[in-house]
Amino acid sequence: MSKFRETLADVSWKLLLVTLPITSFPLLSKLFSGTMVAPLSFLPMVLLVLVVVLPEFLKRKAFPRQFQPLYIFFLIAVFSLALAFLRELPSFRTIPVWRNALEGLVTLLFGFGFYLVTIYCLRDQKQIRDALRWINLGGAIIILVVGLQYVTYKLSGTFPQVLISFQGIISSSGRLFDGRATGLAYEPSWLAHQLNILYIPIWFGFTTQNETIYHRKLFGRIPIEALLLTGGITSMFLSFSRIGWLTIIAVSMFLFFRLANSKINRLLERKEKETGSKHNAWRSIFSKFILWLLLLLIMLLLIFSAGQIMRRVDPRMEQLFNLKVLQQYGIMGWAGRLGFAERIIYWQSAFNAFVDHPFFGTGLGVAGYYFPETTPSFGYRLPEILSALLYDNFIPNAKNLWVRLLSETGIVGFSFFIAWVVEHWRDAKDIEKRKHSGLFKAMGVAGQLLIIALIVEGFSLDTFGLPYYWIGFGLIVASWRAKSWNQASKSKHKSA
Repeated sequence: MSKFRETLADVSWKLLLVTLPITSFPLLSKLFSGTMVAPLSFLPMVLLVLVVVLPEFLKRKAFPRQFQPLYIFFLIAVFSLALAFLRELPSFRTIPVWRNALEGLVTLLFGFGFYLVTIYCLRDQKQIRDALRWINLGGAIIILVVGLQYVTYKLSGTFPQVLISFQGIISSSGRLFDGRATGLAYEPSWLAHQLNILYIPIWFGFTTQNETIYHRKLFGRIPIEALLLTGGITSMFLSFSRIGWLTIIAVSMFLFFRLANSKINRLLERKEKETGSKHNAWRSIFSKFILWLLLLLIMLLLIFSAGQIMRRVDPRMEQLFNLKVLQQYGIMGWAGRLGFAERIIYWQSAFNAFVDHPFFGTGLGVAGYYFPETTPSFGYRLPEILSALLYDNFIPNAKNLWVRLLSETGIVGFSFFIAWVVEHWRDAKDIEKRKHSGLFKAMGVAGQLLIIALIVEGFSLDTFGLPYYWIGFGLIVASWRAKSWNQASKSKHKSA
């Protein structure tokens, strides 16, 4: 690589990482016909694809092994679209089907770009550490902006004009939400999404392993990532995103289970050494069962506590524990009082489209055209759903990544996407298990937490265009490859 290209790639990569918090840049949003999903990091990503990914692909004539399920998923998505144009599609809106389909393919290619750029820009431990420093800088900016938003709102009951103007510059929505932190994102739920999917898993991974990418720890003992983790969880909490809260509970419970499971295994091993006899398998199973039961109770307690807090700070959640409403109006009526019945209707509608087209789905970006045919009857009682059916000028989406995959690519496409996720889970476990530096162990834990967060957050957002889980998965692959190369170089050194 020439010196100029190397410098251009280095600057572009750092710009990509530090601009990750900006999810919907106004100029890009206008360029893409007013779409909400327009991350500022898209611009350096495209440049990096041209100067790093394409030359690397032309040189090796192959993508990484982990990309293979995703490549097959893309072919299935294209095939499902071809089938869609052979069908007689419902007449819904004046928006042409090809436009929505093209948007679906383009956003998927955006995700591919972020994923491959991350893999090819990171080749060794040093580059991974440098990347994490820039990611941390972006996360620190998020925490700072959230702090300014929350403190100024609490002190004056409104946002100062300078913050409102700033939000208009960096976000296509230009909105700040009363009593909720938005950060640099389009809306509070997107703030929770970016924190839960990328930043918090990384900070959790390094904190739990007592590892840091910096030369020093706070007071010589505390990783700086622990300070960032505290600020990140607080910022996510201040977004008052319901799915965000559930995600952090799920991630925390996974970490707690890992710790408790490790403690039980050590206790059984110690008793085995003391008694000189192998421990009973049934005793181990019973101990694990008690552990799972305890964890379930703790999780329910945490969810209940989170619900009680939400009831006090979010008017939408006031009827959360009102059993009379649940008994009188049923689950959907109760969900309507809590402000998420509309979201369930979108999920049900997309799932009904999957039931009608189970193998290859309706086609990427096409499921929304079936919305009038697949909407459950309860949806006609909800103003938002009626507006989506009768007045709005956009095609409804699933608002759920997993249901979207089923409805638009069928069980075949869904299976390959899940296979891609499982592949990264295995790689993350592999990175953590073997004896490596603290960096690899921390990234192995972070990778597992990222995937758990994606599973939960996938019930809230369905876009392929936001970069966070793509970059997170790219970090898993980059760490796995760097670990493998590190092992190979040590083996050669020993044989020499």
